[in-house]
Parts: sequence; structure tokens; C-alpha cells
Amino acid sequence: MPLNYKYLITADELSRLTGQSVKETLTSFDKKKLIELPESNKIGIPPPLIREYLGEKGVDYSFRVIAHMNMKGGVGKTTSAISVATRAVQYGFRTCILDMDPQACASQAFERRPEDDELVFYDIWRQPSEGITKALKIIDDHFYIIPSSLGNSLLDSDLTIPDLQKKAVQGVCEALKVKGFDLVLIDCPPSPGAVLISTICATDILVIPLCGEAFSFEGMELTFNEVISICKAFGIKPPDIKILYTKYDKRVKISGDILQRLATKYREYLIPVPIRISTEFSKAIEKRETVFASAKKNVARDDYDRYVKYLLKLSEIEY
Repeated sequence: MPLNYKYLITADELSRLTGQSVKETLTSFDKKKLIELPESNKIGIPPPLIREYLGEKGVDYSFRVIAHMNMKGGVGKTTSAISVATRAVQYGFRTCILDMDPQACASQAFERRPEDDELVFYDIWRQPSEGITKALKIIDDHFYIIPSSLGNSLLDSDLTIPDLQKKAVQGVCEALKVKGFDLVLIDCPPSPGAVLISTICATDILVIPLCGEAFSFEGMELTFNEVISICKAFGIKPPDIKILYTKYDKRVKISGDILQRLATKYREYLIPVPIRISTEFSKAIEKRETVFASAKKNVARDDYDRYVKYLLKLSEIEY
């Protein structure tokens, strides 16, 4: 095997998805290709095998671009992007994170910050087909990242022409599609500008995370309105907009109040899976991984798994 397969779905998890017993699930795979997970005494199934198995069940692996965006920082944007990415890999999606934030938090989360002579988005957007291979950094099998650096902060001064804004991110995503990726997860900077405009033009699904505080809600509404405004200005169909409530704490009154406001005003956009507050996120980041690097059950892992199943429509398949 090419790598250590850090991100694996277990036979137990797959059986819960399909409604089969673990024993029935394992009969579908060559036992020699399965991996024992000593820390949990469970059986891990490599992504290529999962892809083949779920593909036969009807799971859609067609190419798509998903962006996590909010003009307010500290709302769980990066955590959501990297968590979705790693879980998608476990479900067999060939996944690339496109880190567009000059702060490079997603890159740092996997210890994939670029060296001074390595390429980031700013270096390849003009001719993506030529630079894409050099910009990609591998995280695990079927799992890559195009890291970010302060160099991406120069994009606003270069992407001043609307036609360039429309095509920059789109061109890089098309190059990733040609490279065989199914899924691109974009982590956006928490500020308005050319990067957000270009990302909106390239995105199929745009997720706006927010947490339980007033400024976060205002940032969500500002982002929502900006997306609609930009799509009108460019004469393009808006992406499928979703709102994700993160850091939900039912013990705090404002958390419940904001959830009610969302359910009332943005019901058709609200993802019905609030992400509960958990210390597991910070523990995972300290280890330079996500909550899906371990098969250990916790609310953080459960919530993001439900979110990914919803986002990628895995729960809609009749297994």
C-alpha cells in the first residue's frame, strides 16, 4: 500500500450506513486488503475499496466543488472544511483541499505549509494545468492539499478584472478535475475581496458556517447577501447555499435563540445537523489531524459524519 492510510472508515461504520451486519459487510471485501486498527480492535477499509463498494450501491462520485465561507472569523470554517475533506476521503472520494486563506490554517492543520520555493494558488492560477502537479501536497492516499501562504494575499491586486475573477478559481478546479479528483474543498479567507468573488463563481455548494454569537450571525447574513449580489453581477446561477451551525451548546441560551432564528428565516438553507461544541477538535488539531484520524466515538466525530452524509447525499441511497 502506498501510504499508512491514516484516514479509514471502519467495518462497523460502513455496516451502520448500509444497515447490514459487520459480518455481512466484510464478506464484500478481500480480507487480505483490509487493515486491522490496533488502537480500537476494529477493521479499517481502504478508500479505493469503499469507493468501489459504494459506487456499486449508487453513491455519486461525480466532480463537485464545495466552499466554506464566512466574512466573520472564528466560526469553525477551517475545522469544517478539513473535517469534511477527511471524512469524504474515508467514503472513497478522491479529495483535494484548496487552501485560499493567507493565514494557511488548513495547511498548518496537516503540517503542509509550503516552503519558500513551493507553489501556492497565486503561483498557478494563470496556467493551472502546468503548475497543478507541483502545487499539490499529499496528505494520504486519495487525499491532497494545495497549501496557502501569505503569497495568496497578493491575489486582490492581480484579480482586478471581472473576467479574471470569474475564471481564476474555476480554472484551478478544472485542472484538479482533470487530475482525477472528485471533490475540492475550498477554505476561504474571512474577508471580502477577489478571492471570495472567484470562489463563488467556481463553487457548486457554498456552506456558510456560523456559531452562537451575534456577530457570527451578522457575518453569515453579510456573506449570504454578498453571494447573491455577486452572482447577479456576473449573471451566473448561485451555488447551492447551505448554512451550518457550529459550536452549538444547548446549555447557552443564545445558542438556542440563534438556532431558532435560523430555523425561522433560513429554514430552506439550514443544514439540519448542528455541530456541537467539543474539546475533541482542539485535541485533534494539536496532533495535526482531524477527529476522523481515530475510530474513537465522540460527539464531534458523530456530528461531522452526519453533516458529510447530508452534504454528499450518502444517506439518501437505498443500500
